[in-house]
Amino acid sequence: MAQAPKPHPPFAWLGRFWVPVGLACVVGVAAFFRFYLLDSLPPGLDETSARIGLNALATGPSHWFPSLSSTNGYAPLWVWLQAISVHIFGHTSLALRLWPATLGTLAVFVSWFWMRDWFGKRIAWIVSFLLAVSPWAVQVSRSGVEAALPPLLIPLTLWVCSLAARKASPLVYGSLGAVLALDLLSGPIGWLFTATVLAIGIWKLAGKHELMRFTRERLIAGAILALGAATLAYLIGTSLSSIKTMSQTLNLVPNIGAAGHNLVKVLLMFNVHGDENYRHNLAGEPMLNAFVGIMIVTGLLVSISRLHKRPYRVVLILAPILLLPAVLTATGTPNSSWAIGTLPLVFALAGIGTGYMLELWYTTFPINSAARTTGQAAIILLLALSSLQGYTQYFRAWAGSTAVYQAYNEAAVQIAGHIKSDKFNGERYVVLPQEQIPVVNYLDYQTPSFRALTSSQLAGLPIPAANRQFYIAAASRDDSVKILKAKFPGGVLHPHYSPFNQAETYYTYEVNK
Repeated sequence: MAQAPKPHPPFAWLGRFWVPVGLACVVGVAAFFRFYLLDSLPPGLDETSARIGLNALATGPSHWFPSLSSTNGYAPLWVWLQAISVHIFGHTSLALRLWPATLGTLAVFVSWFWMRDWFGKRIAWIVSFLLAVSPWAVQVSRSGVEAALPPLLIPLTLWVCSLAARKASPLVYGSLGAVLALDLLSGPIGWLFTATVLAIGIWKLAGKHELMRFTRERLIAGAILALGAATLAYLIGTSLSSIKTMSQTLNLVPNIGAAGHNLVKVLLMFNVHGDENYRHNLAGEPMLNAFVGIMIVTGLLVSISRLHKRPYRVVLILAPILLLPAVLTATGTPNSSWAIGTLPLVFALAGIGTGYMLELWYTTFPINSAARTTGQAAIILLLALSSLQGYTQYFRAWAGSTAVYQAYNEAAVQIAGHIKSDKFNGERYVVLPQEQIPVVNYLDYQTPSFRALTSSQLAGLPIPAANRQFYIAAASRDDSVKILKAKFPGGVLHPHYSPFNQAETYYTYEVNK
């Protein structure tokens, strides 16, 4: 009986260099998707990123411990990282996106090692490539919010856990304690993930009757983790007022029925109807393409059939637990930002499913090398099509949508740029909806003779004998212009237009006394 030929990976002709070369190529693709046009896409700045930027600008030598609040996602680690960026590169949109793009690229690199250790190289290649080009992963890697942390920290933690299970060295255990401490400082998703990992670890050690075995390596890991926990405890103690209102600010669901309704929407988010927020997604589009969606279902079934193996079991435990934040919040359901903890696990399931399909193909054609190569080529083609779909959805469809420019506060960003570039001898006021004010305050941080207010605050503005210039967002135009013409008759109103679609985005009203 003829022996089945051993399957070779693509580009095996590179010999022993094919793994580093291939990984460099995948990481290069990830870097392209995350850094290409990063200064102009997303096209403006969202309110959440701007508030984090203001938190970061307030952080300095005399104030290194930020308060925990909904404005920074209760994630002090993210404020510290962004503080480094804005203090080096200035208060710009790009400064807030450098860390997300960097961490998103590193997440692809780390995920390869995690998948290789848990499921083998074939699945590692599939998962890392899908993460590199998926619009969901790309989107979160180009925005300035704390949701950029879990796609890196979760695979990094699980990879280090697997290293610690194999090798009890002070360096590995110290790294495990450090990454768990970072998880604790990364916000509510990190708290939930850390608690789950610790519970799994305690359960495993208790089963081996090693729970109370205090080795040098474990003491090192525990000491570093305790330092992170103490830092978090201190920050919670100094932010009690915002912590007490956390359930209200997070807008948690009121009852089990609402949670069940959210669960259905969140599960359908992946393959049927996705996030409707243009900051996160092309509204309503599924978070995954058809190929990845089918492979996830396949991977889920395969993992259930292999529950006796620990890696599959851990993935099936973590996935529903990390889906809880998206299920339990009533804000914008389904909300892909709150489901971001599941992103590495979702693509792990897709990789497992794709790997299984290849296994079936190889089993069907054990000695026909042409057929085996055809199956491999089909998967490579589907991955290439996923790359094309990811590029088209993000850089063409999403980037070309007028709703995206509105979601990223085009008017506020243009006003901030005008204030910086145009000199005016007098007082300046910016009239914006409340949610857009942080954008101008961040981009024009410490700019003199400038005050942001809402249209309702115009009525109480005094009328001194001074030159005044008002910048009015299109969304605030009608009420604001009516008040200004009554209070400051004779002013001149000038419209300003979007370079994207030539629509009127803001106005200037100049009063000369």
